Amino acid sequence: MLTPIPALLAFIGTGLTAIAVFAPGRPRAATVSFAPPLEPPPLERWAPQPAPTEPHPPQPSAPRWPELVDPRADGSDVAARLALVDALAVLATPWADTILRRVLDEEPDPQVRAAAGAAMRDTG
Repeated sequence: MLTPIPALLAFIGTGLTAIAVFAPGRPRAATVSFAPPLEPPPLERWAPQPAPTEPHPPQPSAPRWPELVDPRADGSDVAARLALVDALAVLATPWADTILRRVLDEEPDPQVRAAAGAAMRDTG
C-alpha cells in the first residue's frame, strides 16, 4: 500500500500537469509594426481613378472694410454698410476718407459703392 505522502505528491503533480496543459495561455502583447503600409492588391492598382471634381466657384466674401470702423461690424448687411458710409461722410476726417477709398476698392455691392463715391465727391 502507498503511504499518504507519495500519494499526495502524485495527486498534486497530476493536478499541476492538468493545469499546465489545459489552462488558457497568457494574452499576447500587442505588437507594433513600423513597416510601410501594404501595397494595394494587384487588381486595384490599375483600377480607373475617379474623375477629379471641379472646384466650387469662389463665393463672394463679405468686405473687410467695416472692421476698420468697428471690429464687431464684420459681416454686416448692406443696410448697415450704407449707414457706416453715411456716418463716415458726416465725419469728413482724413481717416474716414481713407476708409471710404477702401470701400470703393473692396465693396461688392454697387449701391454701397455709389454712396461711398458720392460721399467722396461731397467731402472733397
